[in-house]
Parts: sequence; structure tokens; C-alpha cells
Amino acid sequence: MSDFTDLSAALDEWNAALDAGDIERLVATCHPDVIICNERQPTTVGTQALRDKYGPRIAASTFKSTVEILDTKVFGDFAVLVTNFDVKVTDKATGQRGGGSGRLVIGYQRDESGNWLMALDVDNNDS
Repeated sequence: MSDFTDLSAALDEWNAALDAGDIERLVATCHPDVIICNERQPTTVGTQALRDKYGPRIAASTFKSTVEILDTKVFGDFAVLVTNFDVKVTDKATGQRGGGSGRLVIGYQRDESGNWLMALDVDNNDS
């Protein structure tokens, strides 16, 4: 497989895990020291911080995510994807709908087995 195909599959797995509401599956797509820089939220580091941030969201809501990859650059064992994302969120208790869309820059680090793991997640929501 090509790096682009492998990176696209890694990103698809993140979205599938989120949409399935499976926090451990989501964590499995990430580097142990993943850095998450979500807009209007504190920067967090590590998979436990990812669980702490996304676990309550997944417990409270359902998600339907799409991502369009606009550009991919591979620098050896590190890659950067520039994407557009759209996520629809439905509160499980109230049925209230929300979500967000915008630009997303994702960094992936290749592990010892050759798998791409998310190492950096920086979003920029549309206004």
C-alpha cells in the first residue's frame, strides 16, 4: 500500500471509532503522546487526556463524521494531512443536534510496525 492509502485508512479508522462510540478503538488510532489542540479548548497531551476529553462526549452523544483530505505531505516517518471536516452530533438524552465543520490539520507518526498513529490534531472550526 502507499503512504496516502495507509494514512487515509488511519483517518477513516479514527472517524469510524468516533461514529461507533468506541473510545478504546479511538485511542488505538493514536500515538501515546498525541497532542490535541481543539479550538477554544486547552491543549492536551497523551491518550489518557484523549480518553478524558472524548469519553464524556462519546457517552453523551452520537456522531456522524466526514473528512475530505485536501493535501498530504510525508516527511519520512511523520506525515501531515490538511483536511476539511464535518461532524454531526446528536445528544443521546435530548435529541438536540449540533456539530461543527472547518479545517483540520493532522500529524501522523509511523510506529515501529509501520502503522500510522495520530500524533497531532489541530482543528479550526468555521464561524
